[in-house]
Amino acid sequence: MSKVCEICGKGKMGGHKVSHSNRKSNRTYEVNLQETVITVDGKEKRVKACTKCIKTSKKA
Repeated sequence: MSKVCEICGKGKMGGHKVSHSNRKSNRTYEVNLQETVITVDGKEKRVKACTKCIKTSKKA
């Protein structure tokens, strides 16, 4: 399974790991995915969604 949100499409991001001496090395930031159940047109569906999408869907 890929680490991509099924709702918004958010995936891995790149950046730098910065040491105390300010040296920079490459690293990746993984998205915080949770397996959850959402309701679409009266049907429940299991999806892997990022926590931001889960929080937004509970507001609606």
